[in-house]
Amino acid sequence: MAKETNIEAVIRDESGKSAVKKVIASGKIPSILYGLDEKPINIAVDKIFIQKELNAGGFLTKIFNLNIEGKKNLAIPRDIQFHPLSDQPIHVDFLRLSEDSKITLDIPTRFINEEASPGLKRGGVLNVNRRTVQLNCPANSIPEELVFDLTGLEIGDTIRISMVNLDEGVQPTITDRDFTVASVAAPTVVKEPEPQAEVAEGDEAAEGDSDTKSTETEQDSKEEDKS
Repeated sequence: MAKETNIEAVIRDESGKSAVKKVIASGKIPSILYGLDEKPINIAVDKIFIQKELNAGGFLTKIFNLNIEGKKNLAIPRDIQFHPLSDQPIHVDFLRLSEDSKITLDIPTRFINEEASPGLKRGGVLNVNRRTVQLNCPANSIPEELVFDLTGLEIGDTIRISMVNLDEGVQPTITDRDFTVASVAAPTVVKEPEPQAEVAEGDEAAEGDSDTKSTETEQDSKEEDKS
């Protein structure tokens, strides 16, 4: 399950482009904390910390405890902006959460034990229909990923959402069917057409010259016989 991560944040009193540039120059990222019908707060968080969390993956599904002036604020990143040239993070939106908040998130899927699938061993192919699955989750029960076990699956078998165990209160946004997440498909072999022999123009010309020379030689031989 997603763990809460503590992060220090400071309030930004100034706004505008020049103020944002100062924040970035100081090694921080301008951010905002909003939600729960409370007034949004302009804050700044450490850039190195955010970059490390981004590199670890799953940033937009992580719960953070923002420490703002000694007060803990439970929040989750909802959006992050990057510089168009440097690709560095330049702004983060944090959504406030309460202990009983529910939130909709796209949770990544992962597939394990491919070596234990007879179908894949025989050359089958794992076709993944959903790289992420959208779930409604309590704030204190957000899965980091959905892990599907491929043990024993044969060619033609389907991996459905019901094959993963979800904690109480966690459910897919699609509730009217047991939808497909992936399947083990038969191997696809593409037979390439056999190359046809082609005669290059130069070769055709060479063959023509050869035929002409042959005819000329035969005529010369006949004339010599007559003489």
